[in-house]
Amino acid sequence: MKSIRGVILLSIIQILILYNVQVETTKAERRQSVMEYMHSFFSENNNKVKQNNYDRDEKSSSKSFRFKAKHKIRKDDPAPEAKADEAAGNSTATNATGVNPGTVQRTMTPDPLMGEWFMISSKAYKDQRKFPPIILQDKKRITIETDMKDFRINNVFKTTNNEAKLPSDKFFWFRLSGLNLYYSSTETDINILGAISIDSLSTIVSTGTDASSEYITTCFSVTDHARDQWKICGLDEKTVKKWYCQIKSFLNEEDLVMCPVKDPETQIIEKVVNITQPIIIIPIPTKHCNDKWHYQNDGDDWECDCKEGSEQAPIDLPDTNQAIESAVRPLFQYETVDPSKITNSIDGLLESGKLQIQLKENLLRIFHNKFGKIVTMDGAIYYAEEIVFHTPAEHTIQGKHYDFEIQVIHYGQTQGDIAKQIVLSFLFEKAPGKYNKFLEDLNFFDLPNPISPVRDIEAKLFIPNILKISEDEYDVISMEPFSFYTYQGSLTMPPCTEDTIMYVASKPLPIGSSALQLFQEALRIPDMMDAKGNIIASDWVPKSARKIQPQNGRPVFHYDSDKYCPPTPRATKVEAGHYEKIRKAVTNYFFVSGSEPSGVPNAYVVSEDEAKGRGYAPNPKSAN
Repeated sequence: MKSIRGVILLSIIQILILYNVQVETTKAERRQSVMEYMHSFFSENNNKVKQNNYDRDEKSSSKSFRFKAKHKIRKDDPAPEAKADEAAGNSTATNATGVNPGTVQRTMTPDPLMGEWFMISSKAYKDQRKFPPIILQDKKRITIETDMKDFRINNVFKTTNNEAKLPSDKFFWFRLSGLNLYYSSTETDINILGAISIDSLSTIVSTGTDASSEYITTCFSVTDHARDQWKICGLDEKTVKKWYCQIKSFLNEEDLVMCPVKDPETQIIEKVVNITQPIIIIPIPTKHCNDKWHYQNDGDDWECDCKEGSEQAPIDLPDTNQAIESAVRPLFQYETVDPSKITNSIDGLLESGKLQIQLKENLLRIFHNKFGKIVTMDGAIYYAEEIVFHTPAEHTIQGKHYDFEIQVIHYGQTQGDIAKQIVLSFLFEKAPGKYNKFLEDLNFFDLPNPISPVRDIEAKLFIPNILKISEDEYDVISMEPFSFYTYQGSLTMPPCTEDTIMYVASKPLPIGSSALQLFQEALRIPDMMDAKGNIIASDWVPKSARKIQPQNGRPVFHYDSDKYCPPTPRATKVEAGHYEKIRKAVTNYFFVSGSEPSGVPNAYVVSEDEAKGRGYAPNPKSAN
């Protein structure tokens, strides 16, 4: 019995040793493949190999390395004698099934054999367990962007010079290294965005039969070791077939229809890489559009859509008589926001549970998802979720500049309007001692600044209060009628997204001098003092306005509220209370607030007519 146990124990130990050796060997081959891939990427001969798909063995006085990774052992592998011949250098050609003549039997070099621009699509991009979002220090969430067909978006495409070569931002630079596909943003970018270990390959989809993209493409699909499917599409049918056949050859499979046996272009290449010195690779972040943007150059240095768009805002608005008259008015429905009842907005900027005004990205902003909505004539719904303050104003009217502008940004919610916006703007002109209910509720004497960029809002906010410019008026319960311009524009700050409807009130409102100055000073970066006591003066100009953009023939419409919607008549404000009189040598009448008597000695309640001389009080004699 003891001998049997000993035999079983020895067998288990041998199995574990063989398993660990196999695992370590696989890991070592994987590490070797990645390093050899990077050596090949930086090789000075790499471009030559990409341009010429044939064997090249260049001699060099420096030390040469030949990188070669063998495939995993499978049942259909050649006999040991064939491997012995290969080790002896007799594997330049083989007639094994699925391998094109002139290729090395089941031998895969990890060098990037081919490089090309392709699109890539997969439902795996939506799996946040495999592609979790990245949260930056400013609480921004960066996720992988895809289109409606799950094709990945190349976010840095417009910052490169590839627009003249390719039709859209869905193309990435792919490299094939054995059964590994690598892709990056650009041809020269060393940051690998994704690596796919190919396990199987599906049939190629010919040109014009795949409607998954907006281009006429040829596609094939691969499945990785995790069983995720990836669709690879290219514009050139011949190039896509070449890649397809090359991968088929690596997999030791044949496709006599797509990959004829005598295809001279599909072969495996052995490449000699000359390494003359070690290379230190330091990853650097890929450049994004408008990184760390500001207003110091009035927006002239902004990039991407801000620079290349044809419907940018703001613009110089014409006189109301020169604009196209329009009777179309959307429905403005706004709600009172109570600071004690806060929910998160679309970008999660209200996690503190308080309604706040923030100095964020060079702008004073308020975020909330319950400000209200705009409903257009076609039934589209846009919810107001952000209020932005600009000093000076961005829009002009007949070339006249204004001092202040409030923009209420609405985001589309209905089908077909998700990526669209509406911006409602109000222009202000400086006037001493003027009152504005909305600005008073913000407590502009305590605004954020670059040192302390967040302030809590204590009062309730109601967007229609922007039009309330008198303390004597009734409380506003809905948006009062007002005249406004309409044109097709964009967000006036990065990313300058177009497909934006602009509503700009055509009658500027007054703003007090003190309020205007405090909004301007909130943007000023203060002078600083270094450790030695030296004053470091700030040259930062406190402004947050983009310069006027070309109109490019866009029509500008004007809605006249006086013509199509007369102002609502307002009743005189009546205060609750009564009058009282007190008997003296001369009778005096005085008003007492509320319904309770004042309690003044010898005073008693009388009617309003008597107090104002319209009742039974004695009439004084005429002076004549």
